[in-house]
Amino acid sequence: MRVIDQFAEAEFTHVVDDRADVHINSRDGRFYLGWFPNGRPGGADEDWVKDEGWVIAVTGTASAPGYKMSFGTETPADIVAAAVARVLETSRRQ
Repeated sequence: MRVIDQFAEAEFTHVVDDRADVHINSRDGRFYLGWFPNGRPGGADEDWVKDEGWVIAVTGTASAPGYKMSFGTETPADIVAAAVARVLETSRRQ
């Protein structure tokens, strides 16, 4: 399973920026996935940020807290794909 293949166009927007970073957002704004092949730009601790390759963030609600997780640039895509699948699965439960 590929990471990007899990996001249907009807539910998510996809943007590739000028650094070739990939940004995927749910249309309702609650889910974000970023892929930074050369590390995530910015931040106070540049050494830590440059090794951050994947970021998954979920916005909280009135009854559930939001959260963020990140994976290094060398993390196998299969691991990130499994994490994304689980996040999407749990977010669709009613």
